[in-house]
Amino acid sequence: MKKFLSLALILTLAVAGLSAQEHGVVAINDSGDYVSSKDGNLNLSVAGMMFSINNEGQAVPAVPQKSNSKIGFSVYGESFGATKTDHIAFIELGVNTLANQSYDLYTPEEAAMLPFSRKSTYLALNPIAMSVALNKSRSLSFNMAVGFAIENYKFAGKYSMKYDGGIMRPIELEGNIKKSKLVATYLHFPFLLNYNFSRKFFIAAGVNLDIAINSKLFYKKPRTTIEGEVTLNPVQVGATARIGWGKLYGFVNYSFMEMFKVGTGPGGNRLSAGIGLFF
Repeated sequence: MKKFLSLALILTLAVAGLSAQEHGVVAINDSGDYVSSKDGNLNLSVAGMMFSINNEGQAVPAVPQKSNSKIGFSVYGESFGATKTDHIAFIELGVNTLANQSYDLYTPEEAAMLPFSRKSTYLALNPIAMSVALNKSRSLSFNMAVGFAIENYKFAGKYSMKYDGGIMRPIELEGNIKKSKLVATYLHFPFLLNYNFSRKFFIAAGVNLDIAINSKLFYKKPRTTIEGEVTLNPVQVGATARIGWGKLYGFVNYSFMEMFKVGTGPGGNRLSAGIGLFF
């Protein structure tokens, strides 16, 4: 039985290949329809995933002739499927800070050492993303991604932090100190509902789930890294909103939970804003 099926598959592909050479592409969509083109390749669409074989039998990137799939995937910025509704970029760049800051645990002298600089930076990498069209016109869609968020909080002066007596206390550093910062890294899971006004213009809103996986205090000179001492909240949930046109969008993220565990550090909620870039 297996030999028979294998022979049937080989014959089918051979016939399809001859057809592609004579009549252009033969693309089979999810409904079993044939869609022809004239680029000389054999394109096969299976559940929205496009496969292409040229006349020399070599696999080449496929260009869908027709949007058949309601589900699309993006892996390291490369899109598969034909939803045209993927609105989570591989790279997001921006700035971040703490909103609603409070220093009730500290003396006035310590509180003056704690604020972060406005030069603090935000980077998110979303290597795996999925988009689902929710209606026939694809004006409404759902997006999600699996990635990493890296937040750099630069101290406003020659300061850093040290875990002492159950809380993160500020310390003043001596010497020619540069780039003193706190770096927090999270597993990043955005979930978005999008409204697409056109193929290019869209708005979106949703939630972010962030899980802290690493933290470190860094400064130089001398180059010093202290890991695992920062009392970050292990799980963060927040809101996200964005507006975009084509391969560019602006975003704002706000966490409902304080960055530090309550009673162990400055009060404040993570806030970031920036742009997402498609390549």
